[in-house]
Amino acid sequence: MKYLIIWAILLYQRVAPTSLRERCIFKLSCSNYVLEGARQKGAFEAVRRLGVRVRSCRPGYAPIDTGVAGHDDLFLLRLCDGSVLEEADLSDRIREEFGLLQQLDTDCGTGRSC
Repeated sequence: MKYLIIWAILLYQRVAPTSLRERCIFKLSCSNYVLEGARQKGAFEAVRRLGVRVRSCRPGYAPIDTGVAGHDDLFLLRLCDGSVLEEADLSDRIREEFGLLQQLDTDCGTGRSC
């Protein structure tokens, strides 16, 4: 079963359109997260991880205002299931959407992400 799941994920990664694969909001894409679980712990872990991502990876995410708590430098994103992601766990696409990649460029002074 483990190898069937691994095979299915690798097939998906090879044939799915880029526009579909790059929609993931997580730094470690959903397919790679499930693939990692299958390789490390087997089929049950892969299915568990898939369930976690299906519940949390949906439209409707919103930033959390951390400035009221005195943490202006902290960026958090609340997902539709109520879970919260820190900036380090977000994909570059989402970080760019909220202007976080540009902020890094300015902070580093290099003109590229640090």
